[in-house]
Amino acid sequence: MSDPSASTTGSSDGAGSGGTTETKADRSELFGRLLWMIAFGFLGYVAFWASIFLGLVQLIVVAVTGSKNEELRGFTRNLAQYVWECVAFFVFARDDKPFPIGRFPNVNPGVDDA
Repeated sequence: MSDPSASTTGSSDGAGSGGTTETKADRSELFGRLLWMIAFGFLGYVAFWASIFLGLVQLIVVAVTGSKNEELRGFTRNLAQYVWECVAFFVFARDDKPFPIGRFPNVNPGVDDA
């Protein structure tokens, strides 16, 4: 009886070692993704706080001049899209790497203008 269980264990070990090779490849890919996630998490964090700061700058501009700075508005829209791309990569919603590996987002002006 111990022989059949030993052979079953041996064959599952053999299948496990074949699966282990795939698992090691998957783990190396996951480890690489983890490093990218850390990098884009940091960049997204910095971009988030930069967009908050630029929102406050826009508030001051509107308070002083009475109108929005369209260049600043366009840049902060692109920055907000970049933050979204970093978060989407971080949570596995997309596999494309954000800027600086990919392209910096360019949100079309006039889409949400109201």
